[in-house]
Amino acid sequence: MATTGIWKIEKRLDNVLNYTTNAEKTMSEESYRELHNVIEYIESDYKTEEQHYVTGINCSPSTALEEMTITKKEYNKTGGILAYHAFQSFAEGEVTPEQAHEIGIKLAEEMWGNRFEVVVSTHLNSKHFHNHFVINSVSFADGKRYYNKRETYAEIRRISDALCEEYGLSVIQEKPCRNSKVNYLKYQNDYIEKNNYYTTAKQDLDRAIAMAYNYEDFEKLMKAMDYELIYRANKLSIKRSPYKKNIRIQRYFGEEYSIDNITDRISKTYAPRVPFMEAYGINTKYYPINLKKRPPSTGIYGLYLHYCYLLKVFPQKHKYQKLPPSIRADVRKMDMIAEEVRLLVSKEINTNEQFF
Repeated sequence: MATTGIWKIEKRLDNVLNYTTNAEKTMSEESYRELHNVIEYIESDYKTEEQHYVTGINCSPSTALEEMTITKKEYNKTGGILAYHAFQSFAEGEVTPEQAHEIGIKLAEEMWGNRFEVVVSTHLNSKHFHNHFVINSVSFADGKRYYNKRETYAEIRRISDALCEEYGLSVIQEKPCRNSKVNYLKYQNDYIEKNNYYTTAKQDLDRAIAMAYNYEDFEKLMKAMDYELIYRANKLSIKRSPYKKNIRIQRYFGEEYSIDNITDRISKTYAPRVPFMEAYGINTKYYPINLKKRPPSTGIYGLYLHYCYLLKVFPQKHKYQKLPPSIRADVRKMDMIAEEVRLLVSKEINTNEQFF
């Protein structure tokens, strides 16, 4: 069982007046002191057994502050929130230090590993082993800021619970928060249902499963729909541009989307292809083909074709292009509206009063 939380780290403003006289020194020493203190705290030797349980993701723990600062300066985003500090605490006696740290690394990699520098540290100074995460507020990949929203916390909870289940640990039963009365699991599920990325991904998964004749064919179909397939610990995640978030399909869409269950669904839903049986004794006739070039057009028609060529009015052959997911979502909405219109017409409903 693991509890989680996340909050922001903001710069100090006590020496902001000195910024005009020594901007570089203030920026490096004063404004970032809080971030330095947090990183120094989570890496404390006495809490981590001589730093045996400190790991940097997309950075080195010893130079994390410098690397995070370089990222901010590179994208000219040195102000505002400096970083985010998250934690993950385990029940007493439920995990070993190695397991706690390994779970923390997996959580950080899945949650932030694609875009942000993260320092993961496992503290052993209490009965409850716990992980600390310091996440840079600016992405090294695209320079965009990290935003901590309700669905963000719900996603941390979901990933943490799933990892605990994988390691055979207990999971906190969902209940509304005592203060805010917010059910984060329900909030996350509603977010997934309304988010076009997740909705389209699930539909594409179902389409690929229905069309594939084995798991390798399923992979080819998903790649043909511009999905990247990521395997980790025998779990499948998918990602599609321009989105930067991996979707662990088994975690978000249910057990039926595990690799084994996908393979089983393919074998049950696909109609076996009958191999082609070559016939015997068939007389094959070959017909000559006239490969001579057609004589060029002359006269008025030839002049007409010449001007058509100059004006570029010949019909162009366009390659078939797949509709992007955003347009496919709009097409589905149009189909739904068309169905509703047909229903209204068939029932001869013309006004709102006729509904009652």
